[in-house]
Amino acid sequence: MSNRFSVVTIVKNRTQQLANLINNLEQAERKPAELIVVWMAPPSDNSLIQSPHFQIHHRFVTSEDLPIAQARNKGFSSCSHELIFHLDVDCLCHPAFFSHAIEQWQPNKLYTAKVVQVKDMPENADFSRVERDKKQHVHGNHQPIPANTAFRSSVFGISKADFTRIGGFDEQYHGFGIGDIDFATRSNVAGIELEILNFDVYTQHRANYDYPINHLLDIVTNANVFHSKWGYYPATHWLAAFVKNGFVNKDYETKGLSVLRLPTSEEVVETLSEESDHNTPANASRMTA
Repeated sequence: MSNRFSVVTIVKNRTQQLANLINNLEQAERKPAELIVVWMAPPSDNSLIQSPHFQIHHRFVTSEDLPIAQARNKGFSSCSHELIFHLDVDCLCHPAFFSHAIEQWQPNKLYTAKVVQVKDMPENADFSRVERDKKQHVHGNHQPIPANTAFRSSVFGISKADFTRIGGFDEQYHGFGIGDIDFATRSNVAGIELEILNFDVYTQHRANYDYPINHLLDIVTNANVFHSKWGYYPATHWLAAFVKNGFVNKDYETKGLSVLRLPTSEEVVETLSEESDHNTPANASRMTA
């Protein structure tokens, strides 16, 4: 198997983060052969950007506001190489990250890493600068965690064959939430082992919600899709918070999950927390496009 590899990222508005990601890839000990950028926005001057160090191919998916699953699948199907990494557009990786992963790469493996959020990411951020400023790091997962809850879509590597075998991301899921849990579940069922690489990957910390009330409709719809496939509801801590605050029915386990009311703008503001991190590994669906 060739050790040449592709990187996929999806982006909507975060053009400075894309520039930082490209710079980060250019500084890697082992550089990708290509970067596939899938835009969830129409073509623009930003979608012409290139690099002297590797090919950049721009693709477009604009079927809905956040066509996350479609964009990821488009990215993977566009890759020319068997070994593929998906990175959120605001990720910054250690220069040795790809070398280490490629050297130990095996089929039937899903690789991820420890994601550390940074409070004040510089506009023109690079890994070494962020690494020096340790006090800014506010979130991360540095303890061993069960494989079935550890998948993070922020950063993962998988072979194109394995991605195709499990069917990629299910495009029945729309918008925010649950689709990543489904992907991890199908990977596990297919016998693909999750391995956590011993590297920090930095991302921009953004104020989160104590629970993602701002994505209520997406989560309810997607949770019902998941239940129809697997026979149980995912992200039950989110659903419990929705029940507690009267947004969904408390008997959803037996009657099906339904929205009882929408949050007010005041309720949305009240749940915003600078310290909360609802992107736990079990629910890794933080959208950073």
